[in-house]
Amino acid sequence: MNQAEINDLEASLDGQKVYQVVLSNRFAKLSLLSFGATLQSFTIDVSGYSKRDVVLGYPDWKTYQKTFDFSGNAYMGSMVGPIAGRLGRASLPWKDGSWSFEPNEGLNLLHGGRNCFSNHNWKVKSIAQAPYPSVTFELEEKEKFNLPGRLNCQVTYTLMEMEIQIQIETIALEDTIANPTQHGYFNPNGHQGSVLDVQTFLFTEKYLELNREKLPSGVLLKTSENRDPNEPLLLAEFDQYPHVDTAYILNKKKHQARLIAADGFQLQFSTNQPIFQGHIIATPVFVWSSKLNQMHQIIQILAIFICPKANQKSICSPFNLNNDQAALSRRHPICLFNAFCVQGKTETQAPNAPNAYHLL
Repeated sequence: MNQAEINDLEASLDGQKVYQVVLSNRFAKLSLLSFGATLQSFTIDVSGYSKRDVVLGYPDWKTYQKTFDFSGNAYMGSMVGPIAGRLGRASLPWKDGSWSFEPNEGLNLLHGGRNCFSNHNWKVKSIAQAPYPSVTFELEEKEKFNLPGRLNCQVTYTLMEMEIQIQIETIALEDTIANPTQHGYFNPNGHQGSVLDVQTFLFTEKYLELNREKLPSGVLLKTSENRDPNEPLLLAEFDQYPHVDTAYILNKKKHQARLIAADGFQLQFSTNQPIFQGHIIATPVFVWSSKLNQMHQIIQILAIFICPKANQKSICSPFNLNNDQAALSRRHPICLFNAFCVQGKTETQAPNAPNAYHLL
């Protein structure tokens, strides 16, 4: 039975209440927080496999908030923006000059800065049970994020059988800048297993060269000289693995990444964007709550998040949105996280789903 529940967490932030939203059906349960529009957990229960939560998350919203008091924050499961990724020297070309932000990683900007989508309490715009359980979070800001113009951003999470569909939409109410994404951490082994036991396959032939500050140089490098481009890359065989924040250029239109757990359970990822970026965290990095002592093994996690499409100047650069253009709204990454598995096989067919990986 499809269900969508909203729970008042008896706290307020940014002038509105903090909520937890739980989406569920007979196969899976999804927990989300209005703080950061955060994906907190994704629990899957299918025949032939042990029940598991495949998302890394904290037990309560206040722990997510507390992470912003420390350097090295991992932005666990949150929406990142208004500019995801790193922006060199915290500035970019804007109209006849440039636009600058307050740096928060050395001289550079990371994931929008100190005030960002991830530590903002989003409005619960809508919640529905049919045709699938879903929730839409919304925020609209300008000054708080030091943007040149007002920006409306909405993210919709939909639970479809054993799949999560995430749709991000940004609307320029004035000329402004936007480049958001979702920053979830996944482990198909669940809390009971290490991500180091996971096989990770990715359809890619090239990746972006990064400098010492993890900023892209603009140079594309080959992942291998002698590999069949029609076959996925096993990341463990990539000579730069496990390089943090490697940005892989995708060469397939859907089902571009697959994670296989030690017991054969699989997570499959699709996006309508050209780049997957990810890394392995091999040791525990955050311990602010005694409850997290139970979570060390899933802190060893693979992070895959989607960087929006490039403009003409460089790959992974922010969008300049002009509210005078005919198309005010640009729909950003729509990704399906397909949790499915066939025991004893490494290749499977995904369950039926709409073509949500196409731009709308």
